[in-house]
Amino acid sequence: MQYGIATSIFSHADLETSLRGIAAAGFNQVEINAELPHFFPGRYEPCMVRRWLDELGLRAPVGHGLYAYQAPNAAALDEAERRCSVELIQSCFAPLAAVGVEYIVLHPTGYSKEYAKQNREAHMEQARKSIRELAKSGGELGLHMAWENLPHHGVARPLHDMRELRQLVDDMPANVGLCLDTTHATISGHEPVEQAKVAADRLFCLHLHDTDGHRDCHWVPGKGVIDWEGFLDQIDDMAFGGTRTLEVASTPEMVKQVLADTVAVARRWSNR
Repeated sequence: MQYGIATSIFSHADLETSLRGIAAAGFNQVEINAELPHFFPGRYEPCMVRRWLDELGLRAPVGHGLYAYQAPNAAALDEAERRCSVELIQSCFAPLAAVGVEYIVLHPTGYSKEYAKQNREAHMEQARKSIRELAKSGGELGLHMAWENLPHHGVARPLHDMRELRQLVDDMPANVGLCLDTTHATISGHEPVEQAKVAADRLFCLHLHDTDGHRDCHWVPGKGVIDWEGFLDQIDDMAFGGTRTLEVASTPEMVKQVLADTVAVARRWSNR
């Protein structure tokens, strides 16, 4: 199957339980989340996780780097905070590479109250420094960095538009690219199709989930407002060869149904 699913659908369960549930549903590809309770640095031995993947017939070509634990901000104006954030993000690189991850999705900005029009450029310059530093350390492990468009939630958060992100990475090494999140684009006022066109050959990864148009819902595609046929046509026209992750959310009570609905979407899309 061409499409994978993020382990974050099992945000209530440990990593082994999550992988077993995903494999039982019919997926053969996962995006491993480096946050708790999943593949947080030091929580599991990579060799153990590799055994689970092999046993279950799963591939993990993509991982999601740290973004919540200690709230790293690669674009922090305070240089000490930025450096600490880079070191924290870096801590998940070696474990993810050891289980076969090739692409790591990362957040170019953190959750901050500092964002304002007058300091957008300064935040972007800090992000640029962090991206270069992480590209070097990740590249030494054979990793590709996929920087994700994030929602601005009504504040002056920079880099929610692929046009800004593309400009930021254009002169970066070849292992630096982009992750397009369809819901983040939509709730930030952008069309996913147009954002994909802008990302173009720098598009490494997709985060696919639906929305009501206002919230970061992480719904199964087809439940919300996104034009999926138009978006998939665009991706096919681009001959996109990167990872396609269904990043849906669920409650413990609904996870079996959400998994079944998601795998049905993945199979239908794989057969287009």
